[in-house]
Amino acid sequence: MRRNVDPDYEFDKDRFAEVLKAAIGDRSYSAFGKEADISFGYISKYINKKCDVSPTVQTLKKMAKVAKVTYAELLEAAGYDSNKYDEDDISATMVNSEWSPMNTLLPTLCRTGFKWQFVSDGTAGAPLSAKIEGAPFDAWYFIPVTKELVTKEDILAIIGSKEAEVINPESKVTFLTANKEVYNQMRDIELNLISIRVSVAIVNQADGLVGEETYLKTSIQITDKDRVYVLTDKGNDTITPLSL
Repeated sequence: MRRNVDPDYEFDKDRFAEVLKAAIGDRSYSAFGKEADISFGYISKYINKKCDVSPTVQTLKKMAKVAKVTYAELLEAAGYDSNKYDEDDISATMVNSEWSPMNTLLPTLCRTGFKWQFVSDGTAGAPLSAKIEGAPFDAWYFIPVTKELVTKEDILAIIGSKEAEVINPESKVTFLTANKEVYNQMRDIELNLISIRVSVAIVNQADGLVGEETYLKTSIQITDKDRVYVLTDKGNDTITPLSL
């Protein structure tokens, strides 16, 4: 489970909550989030010590620009060695970064309002998956997209592949892309003969978090409850994970 930049120390959520409160100062969480371009829900998770995963350095950099503490203090509190970084060392985008779906999913899921647990980390070629408490689907699978052109046939081929045999009709599959053009291509694809929930999510290049998720048209009728369980915030093995 690689991150864009791995923390140097174990994440201490109590310490980070204290430093984040100091960073916010006398502002409301929502006001600070608006200034930093970070969601209220994401900030609230850390303030209330409900996330066990450290924020990415990109997110800390955004916080530091409007925080009442230093960038170094935020880095140290989140488990990073501040001596390794300065304002110019950390890319503000994912374009020049080594990306993996875990870089996106861990912090993105931390800002959602539902309970989740990873079931598979995507090793041995199988898609990364999670269980979501209360969701209308049994399992949620995540497949990264690295191609610059995706067709209906591509999607059908990947869903029908041997590695995807674990995906059953009661599942949901979300394709993750950081390419806006690919996102626009995929969300208009209709899969009328597919009896699983399929969606595509666009990863923001600025912070590595999901900015929008759209369901594709399949034979499954998408309900209001389905739309609650989306990634968009509402408040050394040579075998790689299944990808398109």
